[in-house]
Amino acid sequence: MNWYEGAGPEGDIVLSSRVRLARNLKEFPFPHKLSPATAREVADRIEEALFSASANLKREFASLEMDAMEETDRVSMVEKHLISKEFAAGGTGRRTLVNRDESISMMVNEEDHVRIQAMRAGFALDESYADALRLARLFEEKLDIGFHPQFGYGTACPTNTGTGMRASVMVHLPGLVMTGYIAAVVESLRKIGFTVRGLYGENSEATGAIFQVSNQITLGVSEEETVADLKRLVVQGLEQERGIRKELYRLQPLTLEDRVNRAYGILKYARKISSEEALQQLSDIRLGVSLGLLRNIRVETLNRLTLGVGPATLQKTVGRPMGPDERDAARAATIRDCL
Repeated sequence: MNWYEGAGPEGDIVLSSRVRLARNLKEFPFPHKLSPATAREVADRIEEALFSASANLKREFASLEMDAMEETDRVSMVEKHLISKEFAAGGTGRRTLVNRDESISMMVNEEDHVRIQAMRAGFALDESYADALRLARLFEEKLDIGFHPQFGYGTACPTNTGTGMRASVMVHLPGLVMTGYIAAVVESLRKIGFTVRGLYGENSEATGAIFQVSNQITLGVSEEETVADLKRLVVQGLEQERGIRKELYRLQPLTLEDRVNRAYGILKYARKISSEEALQQLSDIRLGVSLGLLRNIRVETLNRLTLGVGPATLQKTVGRPMGPDERDAARAATIRDCL
């Protein structure tokens, strides 16, 4: 079972927790300055460091050359948050190391030599951090990683220098969106060093009231402080969102029940549906499940559908290329089957 097929702690609001650590080999330029031959050498060294650590790791992780993969496979990895959109474009020496349940992935020769990413379902930042840190330490034992005693880990982009860490949670906030409070929350987070993005990260929209909240500050703070600060903010956000949901239902029960049941009816009986509309209707159903208005649907099902209705992932599931209309029909059929 893949990581995103579970619910996890606080799963009514928190879809996932992620920690990403950027590391670079001291003796090589950053990836954008590497020749094709040297990029391959860097990738080989990183892969060898991982696979030589233990036989278990070699069995657990697959090594994927971006240039050797079909475009649909690469885009599907973006939709499942395994790699960035820029990395999916490919390039010599670009390689992904990913484990069986896709909870840990490593982009080799993206912006940095290696970006270690660990993801868990629900509110599990400590566990995600522990997973990522384990691999970071493995690389530091086997490779000469660039580190400065005052400035921390060297990174290609100065905004990551220091810890090289991006810790984030993916949260469902329909209450804040419906009441219009989300704009003030986003601005408040920005002022204290956190950023809020959409479902697919930077430059993406918050489709289906799903947001990614992550740290911006990496210099002058420790990794542990970053995780603790984000956890504290999420706990506050959980309380606020749950309070708003209950108040909305208290004030307008029929309106909310109508919205939730209309969404369920559309997804249960639609014969064609776009990915954007599917995400919006799944958002309303997720709200209904959290309020106890729909009792026959599991959060795990909604998580699986949220990451599984993208065009590329859908085509991989069906097993063949499809045009837009055919994808919309296949998406509707997939959702009907799950519900």
